[in-house]
Amino acid sequence: MRHEQNVQVVAHATLERIKQEYTDLLKSPSLSLQKLFAPDHFSLDEFCKKFTPHPQSDQLKGIAQVFGENYGIWLANAKHHITCALFLYPTAHFERMLTMMKNLIIDFYLNDVMGRDTFKFLTHEQQETSRKMLQGMAGLNDALYLSSYACPLELANADVLREFRDTSSKEWFRKFLRLYCHHINITHLDRNADALGHIPGIYEYVENRCHLAGMHHIVLWIEYSDGQFLEWDLLKTTNIAQRLKRLHWVTAAFGALSNDLFSFEKEVVDNNSDSNLVMIIVLNHPGLSLKEAILRASGMVRGLLIELLALMGSIKQQIEKIADVYPALALRLNIHLNGIVRCVQASWMWQVYTKRYKRPQSIWEETRLVKETSVSGA
Repeated sequence: MRHEQNVQVVAHATLERIKQEYTDLLKSPSLSLQKLFAPDHFSLDEFCKKFTPHPQSDQLKGIAQVFGENYGIWLANAKHHITCALFLYPTAHFERMLTMMKNLIIDFYLNDVMGRDTFKFLTHEQQETSRKMLQGMAGLNDALYLSSYACPLELANADVLREFRDTSSKEWFRKFLRLYCHHINITHLDRNADALGHIPGIYEYVENRCHLAGMHHIVLWIEYSDGQFLEWDLLKTTNIAQRLKRLHWVTAAFGALSNDLFSFEKEVVDNNSDSNLVMIIVLNHPGLSLKEAILRASGMVRGLLIELLALMGSIKQQIEKIADVYPALALRLNIHLNGIVRCVQASWMWQVYTKRYKRPQSIWEETRLVKETSVSGA
């Protein structure tokens, strides 16, 4: 108990200091996440120059909204949230895109109503009800059976999971369901240091953050979006499996940790949460200022982007070597790598253009609320 009290005192004091430094930082010229994330001689805007969201965005958004309203889980700001899928998978088949968007409606509802930075605002009774519901959702197996007491949200979740199951390979669905259920299990609880009873180490936080953000199954959706499922036994034979697994992890980490900087103001400043990379860095290194912690956090994101580009180049070289012997695999892998590129592009483009993080005053150039910028699908 003494240790938990100490954690609570330290976490609260650190949060208050960082919020004060944030107020001071608002008076300085805003920082560019583009410049903080990009390695030398690389521009994210240039990298994403030819990127466009899904061509049927408007029609998909309308159908997805009806689904959310029918189950009573459509939030007013959901129209800004679900557009991330339209950015992530611009070449997805229409019905597959719709399934992914339905899943995101459920996930964003859980995040905004009982997410890691909002769970503490629920009453004790609401927290208990939420825990029981989330345990049921996280405990599903591939049979997807529900109890007779299942609430509308659980029914919606099971319906969407059946769509995934019925339109994918067994191997892919088992992997997806395991990752998705783990995401549900750990995400929608109070993840602040005082609730955990300890200050997470940076490595511990990063590992959990990828699951909290749902990025591991988001990367899996690259395969689902066009029905091009990978054969991992063959990938092992061709000496590509390990590098591709690492590329998947780095892609997930880039999306999750870059989001921690984009959402720093929403999570830390607005919701008083320390479950954010910038805060975790400060809690592990108490002598750092907010500006120094931002530089460390963005340095981690930049390092991920550098590794990602190197892995892409290495895998492409290996694909060229096996193309004559395994032409079908080489074609599928090139399609998959194009999906990875679009996922990285979308991680940047959506966060820049969505209204989810915009505010009149911001320490980031990219999230300052200025006059309307029109991007189809945003």
